[in-house]
Amino acid sequence: MNIFQKMMYVILSIAVACAIGVANYIYLPAGERIPEDKHTSDYLETYYSTNDTVLKQLFPYEEVNYALTVPSNMSYTTADFQRFEGTYLTEREPVDSSYLQHICFCGDSITYHMTLKNRCLADCDVLAWGGLMVSDFAKYVENPVYNHSSEKKTSIYWIEYLKPEIIYIMLGTNGITLINNERHIEQYRTLLDKIAAASPTSIIVLCSAPPWALEAYGNYTNSDIGTLNQKINHFNMYLLELAKERGYYYLNVAETLQDELGNLKSSYTNGDGIHWSNAARDAYEAYVLSHPIPGF
Repeated sequence: MNIFQKMMYVILSIAVACAIGVANYIYLPAGERIPEDKHTSDYLETYYSTNDTVLKQLFPYEEVNYALTVPSNMSYTTADFQRFEGTYLTEREPVDSSYLQHICFCGDSITYHMTLKNRCLADCDVLAWGGLMVSDFAKYVENPVYNHSSEKKTSIYWIEYLKPEIIYIMLGTNGITLINNERHIEQYRTLLDKIAAASPTSIIVLCSAPPWALEAYGNYTNSDIGTLNQKINHFNMYLLELAKERGYYYLNVAETLQDELGNLKSSYTNGDGIHWSNAARDAYEAYVLSHPIPGF
């Protein structure tokens, strides 16, 4: 049977089904219509099942149960997104907060603020300072980047010294308005080479750059915030690709921080549009604990 014949069969089946329905409910008097009882429902169930079987034979296909769901801040097709299985950290039963002690958190002021007294990363190893970018994270010495030392040494020095079991990196906010995404990712690639050389056994997790809130307009940028957040989404997709390429993990924390328009939720900013409120820090911690790397 050729494709034309198959299509004619489908069209004919649909036409017959429609004709029966029209004839039954429009042209026949109420007393003569097919009764809506169990016998009729059983017949229709068998009829539809037989049709499904015939259609599958005519147009064979395989039903696919996808392991990953495409998040709202990414534009992959569902089928294409499956190649990130094993890279993209998914939600599961949350682990307890002791998981954080296995991690060295690397970042900028957003990460640094989480090290302050009584905040979620206060007792963890953190390498961060305000204004740090992907391009200067490895060499910055103007201030002490390690939260448990006053020494002004580079982040790479501390990574080599600490040899962390796991390294979480959340950078990109301070460079996103300055350079294009392709150049930004090349800088990230260079940074990762240095981190991997300093601590070859560390498990590395690349964290998505967080979205900006509307309040950032006029404070940190004169660009449209919606357009900027689209650029951040594309940057994060590049970052996911890089994580897969390197055999690292990827944490899409941005998805829990954004509102329905893709901006940082208003309750998650401290008022300037970039830096986080305590609610955002709590959301970050909860997301990390509910999306741990395999084996923890």
